[in-house]
Amino acid sequence: MKLNSILRVLALSGVAGLWAPPQPAFAQPSKDVRRITLSEAVHVAISQNHALKIARLKVTENEQKKAGQRSAYFPSITNQSNLIHITDLENIGIPAGAFGTAGGSLVPSRGIIIPQGQKTLYSSGTQISQPLTQLIRIHRANQIAAAEVAVSRDDLKTAETQVALQVHTLYFGILIARLQKQAAEQQSTYATERLRESEDDVRNGSALTVAAIQGKAGLLESRQSVLTAELQLSDLNTELNDLLGLPLDTQLDLDPAVPTSFELRPREEYLQTAWSENPEISAAEDTVRKAKAGVAAAKSAYIPDITAYARQSYQDGVPFLVRNFGTFGIALNYEVFDFGKRRAGVREREAQLAQAEENLKRLKDQVAVGIETDYNKVERTRSMVEVANQVVKLRQESERLAQNQLREGIILVSDRRQSTAATYKAQADYLQASLGYLLAWAELEQVVGHTPGL
Repeated sequence: MKLNSILRVLALSGVAGLWAPPQPAFAQPSKDVRRITLSEAVHVAISQNHALKIARLKVTENEQKKAGQRSAYFPSITNQSNLIHITDLENIGIPAGAFGTAGGSLVPSRGIIIPQGQKTLYSSGTQISQPLTQLIRIHRANQIAAAEVAVSRDDLKTAETQVALQVHTLYFGILIARLQKQAAEQQSTYATERLRESEDDVRNGSALTVAAIQGKAGLLESRQSVLTAELQLSDLNTELNDLLGLPLDTQLDLDPAVPTSFELRPREEYLQTAWSENPEISAAEDTVRKAKAGVAAAKSAYIPDITAYARQSYQDGVPFLVRNFGTFGIALNYEVFDFGKRRAGVREREAQLAQAEENLKRLKDQVAVGIETDYNKVERTRSMVEVANQVVKLRQESERLAQNQLREGIILVSDRRQSTAATYKAQADYLQASLGYLLAWAELEQVVGHTPGL
């Protein structure tokens, strides 16, 4: 089905000006109206939509988080400095003559007190440390971070496909609402003419007053339909501007020439494509990988932490130590008993893995149902388009006959107006069915994992 055929029908019925956006009395000049195609609208939404900007920032956040986890593979260099004041020190006392006598004199000749260090101590040490057994846990943490990056990218793609589908929905909704408004205006014109004829008949005595009352009621109902269509059109324009990231009062002139040449493939092919390209399924698979890495990381808590290190220190005030000295060695840290904390951590991670695997199965089933539903919807809407097309042809033929009968004086002007209004309504139904067909196709593409309009 080509939308060009729809446009040809509209052109033959004399509604070439139907697609222009509504212009109130205080409307801005035409230079302020932005003309946009469906493809351009999709690209603008993907680049400017606020929700998508947040999703891209989330990807950047997780990428930086992964970079931080990767740095744990490498040695760390730290410095620790201390300035300490001690209230009291232990001293070494040597009494006089402790070493005997020499030439009749005591050695030492008097008591000596030797202080042990200083009350104010200063130390500074720079250390390089390389984790060893912790590398197992670090590797798992990096796998988790990589999975989170992949999930955020899949979430971004999911959001992009959803935004693109929303653009299609609003874009087609505006086109339909404009034609419905035009049809309502034609119905209002018919109701006005019908009321005039009824009032003339009442004055001439050829009709009862109830006919005029019914005519007024019909006119008010048609005006209400016009106001409802205008309100719906205004709401749809505002929603589309918000989705595109444009000022809410932007006047949009939508191009109705929507490209619709596509080929419907077998259901099985769509299903296989969805399982490999659908971003929600990809995100679920990444979550499973993340959960598996989490289980391995939890089990690694049973492995002792062994770290190799080397340290260069400077001190002032500590007894029996030179000012500058070096140390190196291996440090081991192991939690002997934790009252079941590590066991609970492993079980928690295993439960998360089971949840992720079950969620993956659920999503695959859900996508299969979505493809089946949308595939059937495409076929049904295609049949509806064919039926609506036949109705348009019949209404146009009826309008042509009504025009001939009006020239011959067989029918009234109101009957001719009614025929025209019916033709407009049939065209609106035809366009609605056609755009519903295109929207069903966009929904099928979105379920598969493709971005509609790109």
